[in-house]
Amino acid sequence: MQDKYIVKKKGKDTYQFNMRVPKALVHLYPYKTYITRTLGTSCIKTARIRRDRIVGEIAAQKESAFSNERGAFLAFVDTLKEAKQEAKGNRGETYYQLSTQDILDTEAFPKAQLAASHSIETGLIPEGYRPTLREALHSWLERNSRRNVDTISKMKSTTDKFLKHCGHFDVELESIHRKDVLNYIEQTIESYSVSTVSGNLSRLRTLYKHAWQIGLIEPRPCPFSDHDLAYYKVSTTQKAQMFSPEEIQKIMQWADTQSTSMRLIVRTGLFTGMRIGEICALRACDVYIDGNLSAFYVRKGKTDAAQRTVPLCNELMNDIQDLVKTLQPEALLFGIDGKNASRDFSRFKTEYITTDRTKRFHSFRVHMATAFSRAGVDELTTAFILGHKGGKTMSYGYYAKADELHRLKASIELAVVVIERDWLHNNQIV
Repeated sequence: MQDKYIVKKKGKDTYQFNMRVPKALVHLYPYKTYITRTLGTSCIKTARIRRDRIVGEIAAQKESAFSNERGAFLAFVDTLKEAKQEAKGNRGETYYQLSTQDILDTEAFPKAQLAASHSIETGLIPEGYRPTLREALHSWLERNSRRNVDTISKMKSTTDKFLKHCGHFDVELESIHRKDVLNYIEQTIESYSVSTVSGNLSRLRTLYKHAWQIGLIEPRPCPFSDHDLAYYKVSTTQKAQMFSPEEIQKIMQWADTQSTSMRLIVRTGLFTGMRIGEICALRACDVYIDGNLSAFYVRKGKTDAAQRTVPLCNELMNDIQDLVKTLQPEALLFGIDGKNASRDFSRFKTEYITTDRTKRFHSFRVHMATAFSRAGVDELTTAFILGHKGGKTMSYGYYAKADELHRLKASIELAVVVIERDWLHNNQIV
């Protein structure tokens, strides 16, 4: 947006900011079509910096905004309450002599004016002006500003997605019914995993509970609670399937264009069969190096059997050893947490490879297991390297001895030969 919203003042050399009022903020800028502010400079570089700051302020306003009518209603209620307070109950004072229109002194949002006047007189909030979901979100964000960035981001995006599903910028909390939520589940379960939908419901439930705790709504059953997703879990859970040779080759080409960390995460997944969470949890001190022998100490994982020693093949060893030399012992080996790495991989896979949900990063484990089988590696060794339950019966310990590591590495090298032959250098569908 090089010079967007930046214009020169008429007949002057100084710049000013000029942006059309966003629909979500109309109630904050009555009678205005544009938000105009002076930038106080004739230097375009300085103007851009000041423009960016204003855009950020407006974005923050928009993020915290709720229903236009509700926002206007609250503003009018505050004005009327102030006028009533000034009258101090004396019927001869201004509040009782002037009309609502005189007190509010505006023609904007006439329905909201009437609703505000009715609310002041009766103590009841008319339908259409009751507390909203975005209002609850704004309050929750103010009270939870110290939460981690990921939690706050998810709370915002979940609210946006639900409202998008509803087809509105904002909705009244009391207008959300259980049927609406069931419809939301039915539609989103087609595009997202059961765990993702469950997480979204949990966040929306948190907002609803928060709204009750701060008095926005009266106690009532939460429409986001007690939804059984077991049926969807059974019907949608599918085992990971292998990529085709063409897909594997495209993935590796993409990985080679990414950061060193992402490239190595993908290659580690393919050549070890490790889960992405296990890979990203590795620290520099978890890398065993002894001459031409290197291995990962996997300290924890999805199951008890996940704790194991995984030798590195020659394809990975030099790169990993070079990386370790640049890090402090307790530093994350790849510097990326599992969630972010998984998202980056999934975005690329979905956009450029396939939308098939059975093909994902976990598919690399299937490739590795298949490669072990085709290479004639026994099942117990395969189970130990992949961290399956059967591998716990082997004599190899968490800190495997050198001769044990050499035997494990020999098995991995056999599997790597199969991977390169059948997927990386093969243009035929397997």
